[in-house]
Amino acid sequence: MPKRAFIAFTLAVSAAAAGAAGAALQPGEWEIHSVTTSPLFPGGQSAVFKHCVTPEDAAHPERWMARQSEKGPCVITPVQRTEDAMTWEVSCPRTNMKGNGAARLTAPGRVESEMQMAAEVQGYRFQMNTRASARRIGPCKS
Repeated sequence: MPKRAFIAFTLAVSAAAAGAAGAALQPGEWEIHSVTTSPLFPGGQSAVFKHCVTPEDAAHPERWMARQSEKGPCVITPVQRTEDAMTWEVSCPRTNMKGNGAARLTAPGRVESEMQMAAEVQGYRFQMNTRASARRIGPCKS
């Protein structure tokens, strides 16, 4: 999954999962740590991203999630939502990748997620597994 798509995906999942618990998603600066493992990345690939969650995004995570799907190369479709968790499916037609995942609100201002993706490129089938944790680190900087 391209880096930009992964950032949007991780933030959308974090917003949607935290939003599942009502007002638990707080507007502000969020930091996302991710680790992706795959035969394509010996030893794994890790990244850290920051994103400002606006009050509107915090109040309506599904709308925000839909906007990210419209802008990016991947479509994120919510499947099931409970009080503190969410599952979804993701499809990236340009890269022929499909998968699913789950996210859970672990505490106010904290979300944990996991996603499994599969693809076939030039007859070679591979899978990727991404674990991410997001936490609110304070007010937005701008």
